[in-house]
Formats: sequence, structure tokens, C-alpha cells
Amino acid sequence: MTAPSALDQAQMAKRTRRFSRGTVLIVGVLVVPFALSVALNNYGALTIDGALRMAFATVAGQTIAILSAIAAVILTIKRRYAWPAVLAFVIIAAAITSWALGSVASAGELLLTRLDLIAEVNELNR
Repeated sequence: MTAPSALDQAQMAKRTRRFSRGTVLIVGVLVVPFALSVALNNYGALTIDGALRMAFATVAGQTIAILSAIAAVILTIKRRYAWPAVLAFVIIAAAITSWALGSVASAGELLLTRLDLIAEVNELNR
């Protein structure tokens, strides 16, 4: 069995797709949560289904944001960046995680407020 030549190794290296850490953060923290919010927003009258859908879209988007921050840290460690870069991404991931958990808690409070509002409107309509 022969060892692969340098040319074969170079071609195999070109085929792998590498996503940058910044791309992972931008797509996971900004683009996907915004797309979920827009796609699952309730554009008509507020209903119980719409309120639940909007709350779950927020929770799903923030969960993806947390996972993408963790993925960016893992990419930083796996690609053997210098320790200051690893530390910076750990701090960024911690900030994103705390912000996302706050957004999830706020989504829960907003869901309760919306459900109370729906209940009040239903009571007034009777």
C-alpha cells in the first residue's frame, strides 16, 4: 500500500468545507432567530395558537443561538487558535447565553401576558 501523494492530499483538503466562526455566530445568533420570528409571527388577531407559536419561535431561536455560540467555541478550540482567541470566544458565548436565557424568560412572561389579554377579551365578548 502506498502513501497518498501530496497532490492527492491537497485535493482532499480543498474538498472539505470550513465554516468560519464568525459565520456560525452571525447565522446562529442573528439570522435564524430573526427568520423564525418572522415566519412564525401572528399577523392577524391574537389567538391562543398565535401566542404559543410566537413564544415557541422565540425559545427555538434562542436555543439555536446558544448552540451556535457553543459551536463557535468548539471550532475555535478544534482549529487550535491562540488562548486569547479561545478566551474571547468563551466570553462571547457566555454573553450570548445569558442574553438568550433572558430572552427565553421574557418570552415566557410575554406569553402569560398575551394569554391573560386573550382571556380578558373573551370575557368581555360574552
